Amino acid sequence: MREVSFPVRSLGSAKPVSPTVTDLGEWVRLHKGQATDLITWEVEETLKPQVPAATIPAAGGVFYGDRITAAFSNVANGHISDEFDLRTEDILADCRAAGKIVRGCWWAVPAPQTLHLADAYFDDDDEAAEALADAMTRICRLMRDAGAAGHVLIYDDDPGSMDLEYFLGKRFLRYVPDAFLENVLEVQQDLILSAEAVPHIAELANSYTIRQVYVTDPDAKTLIEICRLFDPEEILLAGTAPEAEQQGYWEGLAELRIRVADV
Repeated sequence: MREVSFPVRSLGSAKPVSPTVTDLGEWVRLHKGQATDLITWEVEETLKPQVPAATIPAAGGVFYGDRITAAFSNVANGHISDEFDLRTEDILADCRAAGKIVRGCWWAVPAPQTLHLADAYFDDDDEAAEALADAMTRICRLMRDAGAAGHVLIYDDDPGSMDLEYFLGKRFLRYVPDAFLENVLEVQQDLILSAEAVPHIAELANSYTIRQVYVTDPDAKTLIEICRLFDPEEILLAGTAPEAEQQGYWEGLAELRIRVADV
């Protein structure tokens, strides 16, 4: 019986389980003379399990917000205290480390608003949001110059007009809660949605142009349902690896199949 398989797209990973002292010591020994720290270890530890299961791997995840925030010299204790000035040496070192594992991989990073920085300088919410968005676009541009293919921007709320204006083009892919899918389709034709939201995709397709669909953590039944609306070539499996057993998570997505006869 003929089966259909699907490419796997990574949306990043959860922060991995902390290493033992022995494991970290061995890792430090192997990276002697290099600019590395625990976040670099987290980047490598979460990227390696994606090979070769993920067709489009992505380094990082929400946890990478700590590195981005540290690159803002004007941010302390979650507050913006001055104009944005970037210190990106550690980020560029992470890009080099990731590039040794997967050349030209994507990066999953928190969107500016997901960093939840409070304004203690501009005294104007819109001006602060614009300055933060500009700083993030500069970081993303530097990362692309260092080999990143693009960025998955992870949101925990409505993207808002500021973000929708700043992060345009094929180098950005927005990952938003299902409640805000329509907002995203105003500016991008690739859609990430949960398996639970698949029953609503027909009405979205009637109102917006959808080029590709990324379904997070689906089962076979969900894939059969969506294949009745889109060609299999337009569908990818997507997900965010949990803290533990990340390799098994990616392999499980890659092994998912449906029978052509069931579509």
